[in-house]
Amino acid sequence: MNQKRATSVAFFILITYVLGHASIGLAQEAVYRCGSIITNDAAQAKREKCQLLEGGAVVTVPSHKRAVEVTKPAKNTEQQAVQRQRDSDAKAIIEAELKKTEAQLADLRKQYAEVSTSQDLERKLAIKQQIARHESDVVSLKRELKR
Repeated sequence: MNQKRATSVAFFILITYVLGHASIGLAQEAVYRCGSIITNDAAQAKREKCQLLEGGAVVTVPSHKRAVEVTKPAKNTEQQAVQRQRDSDAKAIIEAELKKTEAQLADLRKQYAEVSTSQDLERKLAIKQQIARHESDVVSLKRELKR
């Protein structure tokens, strides 16, 4: 009889221990909704006048993490050589266009200086607009060369 009683007491202690620890995981703090944010910080909830959420467990879902790192496929060397040649050709074209535009700009500035104030004001205004356009083109071409 003593052995049966000892087994019953041990079983009772074991069940009490397991249930006691299981209930710790079930107990939750108060949870508040502050707009789109959910928090368990009571001080923050009081400051921001948040709404207490009752009943049901709050479930958080971790963000998705990429399992495999995405890498670019390696280009073969022939494609790289072709691309370098295209880049070189494009740079040469831009440099030629820049030289041409700078020469035109210098010519327009000379024309503007030669037109006296007593001469045709419309002509002077037209030259001034062309100068502004060419200056803008020079800035754009230089920016393109830096890339």
